[in-house]
Amino acid sequence: MDAQAELRIIRAAYAKQVLAAASVDDARLAQAFATVPREDFVGPGPWLVIRWLRDYVPTPDDDPVYLYTDDLVALVPERRVNNGQPSLHAHLIHRALPTVGEHVVHVGTGTGYYTAILAHLVGPSGRVTGIEYDASLAARARASLAPYANVTVIEGDGTQVSFDAADVIYVNAGCTQPAARWLDGLAD
Repeated sequence: MDAQAELRIIRAAYAKQVLAAASVDDARLAQAFATVPREDFVGPGPWLVIRWLRDYVPTPDDDPVYLYTDDLVALVPERRVNNGQPSLHAHLIHRALPTVGEHVVHVGTGTGYYTAILAHLVGPSGRVTGIEYDASLAARARASLAPYANVTVIEGDGTQVSFDAADVIYVNAGCTQPAARWLDGLAD
């Protein structure tokens, strides 16, 4: 079996495990997690992952198989900025329920992995606007999301950046309450 065929099997199993951990039964979301390659968004391996509530642990090598677990992967380890726990995002994205053709605004896009999941869910007739405050993460997101024609990444403060009316606003950035701009930016 070639490496890509093996990864397709591993991603499908990962999607099932992540959705099971999130208590989510959603075939479209499972397909998104099984399709979007996480390794395209976390930089070159070996990777640092947080396992069993410990500190970062390096993967043995750069085999992408190590990314298909329900673990946090470091993006900027010195600042403890991570890719995010897949089961948590599966739960939250399922609750947001983005559908084909919708416009989703993703505040706190990071390097774009969950933005790509959202782009998969809204399909080619939908679109995703990713907003990322950190310039280096925004640049990485733009590069990683270049193959996704339905995604635009904006660098800036998610509470200040203007965007077209959105059907869903998905926030995974620190905040104490929804910003007025987000509430005003929701479509009817």
